[in-house]
Amino acid sequence: MSRTPIFLASLLTIACAGVQADDSRLRDGAIAYVMTDLFWSVYQTADGRQECPRGFNDGPREQFEQLFPAHEFLSVEETQLKQEIETWHPTTEPDGFEFLEVEGELSWGLNLDGETGPEDFTHPDGTPGIDNEVYRAVGCIIGFRGPDGVEFIFQNKAILDRVYNRMMIELTGVDDLENDDAVTLTWYRGMDRLLTDATGQRVMPGGTQRVDRRWGESLIRRTQGKIVDSVFTSEPVDDLVIPWMNLNVPSIQLFRDARLQLDLTNDGATGLLAGYADVDTWYYQLIRNDSTHHLSNGQISGISLYKALRRLADAHPDPETGENTAISTALDIKMTQVFVADSSKDEVTSAP
Repeated sequence: MSRTPIFLASLLTIACAGVQADDSRLRDGAIAYVMTDLFWSVYQTADGRQECPRGFNDGPREQFEQLFPAHEFLSVEETQLKQEIETWHPTTEPDGFEFLEVEGELSWGLNLDGETGPEDFTHPDGTPGIDNEVYRAVGCIIGFRGPDGVEFIFQNKAILDRVYNRMMIELTGVDDLENDDAVTLTWYRGMDRLLTDATGQRVMPGGTQRVDRRWGESLIRRTQGKIVDSVFTSEPVDDLVIPWMNLNVPSIQLFRDARLQLDLTNDGATGLLAGYADVDTWYYQLIRNDSTHHLSNGQISGISLYKALRRLADAHPDPETGENTAISTALDIKMTQVFVADSSKDEVTSAP
């Protein structure tokens, strides 16, 4: 009988014993995490009645039927192409449809402006002053609600399947993962597929990611932060660019005053990425990634949504027009621990 299985079992026992002897992945004051999940924070109840008491918004198909009840007698130019043009070249003029915004008082997110006003949400834990106007706009749209919304499914599947949006962070100058009042945060783009289990669905800690210094150099951002009771909070960083992909179409999201709030462990990090999303970048990512067909599957009217985003924008006014160009938002983020290989340093950092 072959003794190989016994030999492999012995190696596994030794390896597990080594991990148990020192389960900390913090090495030389550094630890890194790679993004595995990222999507707009949408506070939702089971039936939606608390946040959307009047129901959910119609999508392009429903609006098309109301706009063109006799469309079979009209030309494509007068109907479908007309709507496509308005989708790609939207205006803030009313479209004749009522847009249902979130009416509930609760929302996930952070207090971005340091103030508490009548239009702010309250966090489910009771914290006032939560800024998340993207949620107010998309919370009553089926496609943005998890776990079955098309946008929710498309985005997180792309992170798992593709390398284009392989964003990661490295925390350096860390003395303790529980409390440290001076930590440096660096955003990088990685180059490698995620390390998963045999199912291909569960991302495992301990993989290695090479820093993309060729195409990802412009994505590197650095700021400071601190750890309190194993929660890392960063200072704002401006112009954070996150590669974004749905349905194999590459695009980006641009965040102003972006900050992280993460619960840290040796194996991963979960929490929020919050800031102000550039409205036009946000919108064109959506319609660039999704055709009207896919938007329809989520009952997402790009035309109506754009008008809502511009109406609800609450930061970074245009110096000429005075109109706000960015909208407060929060995204749920999950990350798994990795080791960072940086060719510019000719070494693997955050590694044992």
